Amino acid sequence: MKSKIREEMKMKRKAMPKEEVLVKSLIAQNNFLKSKIYQNCKVLMLYMPLGNEVLTQKMIENAFADGKTVLVPVTDGETFEISAHKIEQDTKFEVGVFSLKEPKFKELFDKDKIDVVLVPGVVFSRRGTRIGFGKGCYDRFLKECKATKVGFCYEFQLTEKIISDSFDIDMNYIVTEKEIIDCKAEL
Repeated sequence: MKSKIREEMKMKRKAMPKEEVLVKSLIAQNNFLKSKIYQNCKVLMLYMPLGNEVLTQKMIENAFADGKTVLVPVTDGETFEISAHKIEQDTKFEVGVFSLKEPKFKELFDKDKIDVVLVPGVVFSRRGTRIGFGKGCYDRFLKECKATKVGFCYEFQLTEKIISDSFDIDMNYIVTEKEIIDCKAEL
C-alpha cells in the first residue's frame, strides 16, 4: 500500500512544471519564515531538495541573515544513517548519497542541540504521519532527535490518513504553500 502511494505521488511531483515548483516553494518558505516555529528557533536543520521537492534556499539565506545556526543532513552510503552538519554561507557542496548536495567539508553537529528539523517526504497525513522514500533514513535520525519536526511539502501531497508502521516518526507540524498544520490539533 505504502509503495503504491509513494510511486503515485512521486510521479505527480515529478510532473510539476519548474515554474510551479518555484512559485509554490517560495510561498511555502515564506509561510515557514513568518511562523513562530521559525522565529523561536536558534538551530535549524533543513534538507537539500532533490528533484521537485519543495525548495529550501530562501530559508537557508534568511536563517543566515537572522543569525541562526544552519544544518543540513549527510547520509552514510553504507548504513543510510543521517547525521547533522553545520554549514556557513560560504560552504562548498558536493554530490553525496542519493545525488543529494552535501557539504564538502563536514562539521558534525550534536542533534540534541537542534531546535527544528525540516523533513522532506513523499506523502503526509494531516495528523503528521509521513511516507518518505522507503529507506528509513529520516525515521532513524528523528527517533533520537528531540527537535520540533516539521514536514515540508506541497498541498497535493497531503492525505487524510496513512497507516503507519511502528518505526515511523510523526511530524509536529506540516508546512505547505497553503497552510501550516499543527498535527496535534488534527488528532
